[in-house]
Amino acid sequence: MTFIDGLASGLNTTEIIDALMAVERLPQDRVVARRDRTQAQAEQLGEMRASVSSLRNAASDLRRSSGWQRLTGAASSESVEVEATSGGFTGSITFRVDSLATTNVIYSTSTVESLDTVVGTGGTLGQVVESINGNSDLNFVAVAIDTGDGFRLQLAAKEGGAESAIELDTTGFESIGGFTTLTEGADAQITFDGLNPYSVTSASNTFVGIMPGVNLTVSEVSADPVTVTVEHDYEQIADSVQALVEQFNELRTTMGNATRVDPNVEAQVALAFNPDVRRAEQGLVRAFVDPVGASAFEAPGLIGIRIERDGTLTFDRDAFIETASTDINELTRLFAAPAGEGEEPGVLDRLVTAADQAAAFGTGLLSSAEDAAKSRVESFNDQIDAFEARLERKELQLRKTYTNLETALGELTNQSNWLAGQLGSLGTFGGSQS
Repeated sequence: MTFIDGLASGLNTTEIIDALMAVERLPQDRVVARRDRTQAQAEQLGEMRASVSSLRNAASDLRRSSGWQRLTGAASSESVEVEATSGGFTGSITFRVDSLATTNVIYSTSTVESLDTVVGTGGTLGQVVESINGNSDLNFVAVAIDTGDGFRLQLAAKEGGAESAIELDTTGFESIGGFTTLTEGADAQITFDGLNPYSVTSASNTFVGIMPGVNLTVSEVSADPVTVTVEHDYEQIADSVQALVEQFNELRTTMGNATRVDPNVEAQVALAFNPDVRRAEQGLVRAFVDPVGASAFEAPGLIGIRIERDGTLTFDRDAFIETASTDINELTRLFAAPAGEGEEPGVLDRLVTAADQAAAFGTGLLSSAEDAAKSRVESFNDQIDAFEARLERKELQLRKTYTNLETALGELTNQSNWLAGQLGSLGTFGGSQS
């Protein structure tokens, strides 16, 4: 429907209707504001829940025994590489490298002119190489070697060591003269010398698990003794704990900012006074700082983790490393309970529990609060939609009312003009008789 302002009345009808509708929209505007604030609460709660879950996962990973039995290793020779992961044993070993692992390699005794030369029932040399390398069931791979005087077919076992003999049926390869051995497969060997020396062998140059959590890789034979030393990696453990403390402080700062109370009501944050966030924060703080009676160190504050007045944690790295070097087992017990029921939980055990109470889907404080906020947002949207439908009807009613007013005024104006014309004609008629 088309509306034209003030044809008869001269009024700005649209402006009047807009002003009246602005008054009508005030209740809806209040609901929209509440919806937007609740939406902001739901989004912040969701982000906070994700951050708590991330902290929980970090604590869960660290509380595994491997997180506290981390090792570092070094060798006296650059020809020996040490990979130390985790384990309960430290110490040193000395050995000499007798031999390196080799792989069984064979090659054809005759050459062929090109890759397109037929070498047997398998087709051309190129096709044979492609067929062998495409068969995962074979224990060897193939390559065509250009010797300058022709091509040889060379086969190499996929794995090294004394048991790596190539398993090949040579039937059909008569045209290339059969095969001869380039290298035999052999194990790498290291020997521990002494009154009763002994040797250790490996199918590869890597000796896996030579000590619990330690792998050695040798790269050259050495008659000179090589010493490998393995120690607890307290620096790496300290890095993990420090990262956890920093992650906790970042989360706590986020929670504090999200719930701070501002005297200026207009500047009040969405989650101000929120009890669920505060309870979740308190649970996480207590998990980190409360005493642990099962450990000789009793509390995190005694090993370098302290809480400040503003609620943030500080980490004294030097004090932590000194404590770890004094008794890594008691330090481990402070943070994580050993496997078994009935053990008093450590700091990380409590942190995982507190995080679950805060962020577990459907049951956690933050998760439940987020779900409730999302539900309220849906309710507000329903109210807003209902308001909008009513306002559309109201606006249409006002426009019809003012249109009817303009129509009535127009008719009255026409009648007035007609009467004025009639009166004017009467006056003219009377004047002409005289």
